[in-house]
Amino acid sequence: MYGSDATVIRGQHANRKTEFVLINVSGTSKVKVDNGYETDVIELNKPRMGLYLPTMLWKDMYDFSADSVLLCLASEHYDGSEYIRDYNEYLKEVRSVAASEEKEQDK
Repeated sequence: MYGSDATVIRGQHANRKTEFVLINVSGTSKVKVDNGYETDVIELNKPRMGLYLPTMLWKDMYDFSADSVLLCLASEHYDGSEYIRDYNEYLKEVRSVAASEEKEQDK
């Protein structure tokens, strides 16, 4: 990604099957990650730093510097059907998976 300014928010989705590694090869940006229970903000400001994003993690990329180039490596080819673009839908899905896993552990 390049050509985004500090006011643009990219991402705003989760993926059911695609994993990512994000590397700011030039400039800086921030990534807000949300697992449905906690959020964290990571600043990508070194080209030697990569951020691994597993499946089912909500992500927002923002605060791009003028010279920012964000390299996004994906484990899968693009498939729009595996994207969750509505945050409330994401919360329902991620929390129902967690509840199912808890029930399995209780057996």
